Amino acid sequence: MKKLGIVLAILGVLLLVALGIGWYLDGKARALAEAEAEKRIIEALPGTGSADVAIEGFPFLFDVLVAGELDRLHVQLKDVKSPGITVESIDLVVDAIKLDRDLLLGEQKLAITGISRAELVGRITGEAASAALHQKVEFDGDRVKVEHAGMQADATVVLEGRKIAITLAEDGEAAALVRRYYAGAGGSAPKFIVPLPPKDVLPCEPGLAVKNSRLELRCSVTELPASVKQAIGQR
Repeated sequence: MKKLGIVLAILGVLLLVALGIGWYLDGKARALAEAEAEKRIIEALPGTGSADVAIEGFPFLFDVLVAGELDRLHVQLKDVKSPGITVESIDLVVDAIKLDRDLLLGEQKLAITGISRAELVGRITGEAASAALHQKVEFDGDRVKVEHAGMQADATVVLEGRKIAITLAEDGEAAALVRRYYAGAGGSAPKFIVPLPPKDVLPCEPGLAVKNSRLELRCSVTELPASVKQAIGQR
């Protein structure tokens, strides 16, 4: 009985060591996959300041090699420079990613065959909008303001196709003065246009809201953006 206890204790130690090695290897494989994806995204979007990729789900190797799937992929891009506008950050969260397991095992190539859903959230600062418009625009809390000659007028923001339209409010003394400057007495409220980022960055027409002094663009898709496809691969 004593010998059996010693054998069981040794087996227990070996199991703990094996689990520790498996945990280490799993973490190492995940880190390598995340680093490679970050590198490829920067190559696919050369105007991006930085990319951060996080793969969720454990164990990573079992999910990929046996189940052929990933629970969730989170990609964050920062300082994305595109024609006409710079986006402060873009967050992409992809759920239930299906992989081509045979291609992965046979040719060591990662190919995504489908996803359940992806949500994108982009944020634009007032400074970036001002630079794009050559006109002072401020996102103050949940309000939009346009400034001229030291006066600020409230404005509204809506989406028109692939463009963001900022229009001065129709009432208020400040709005009337600023409107008069741009359109003359009795003129209609001027409209300022900010282009959306291109479709390889923002592949959908988003909903708009001003939150935390940022213009927030949010949408969901069932297919990965072109830049992520190029970075990770999709059949």
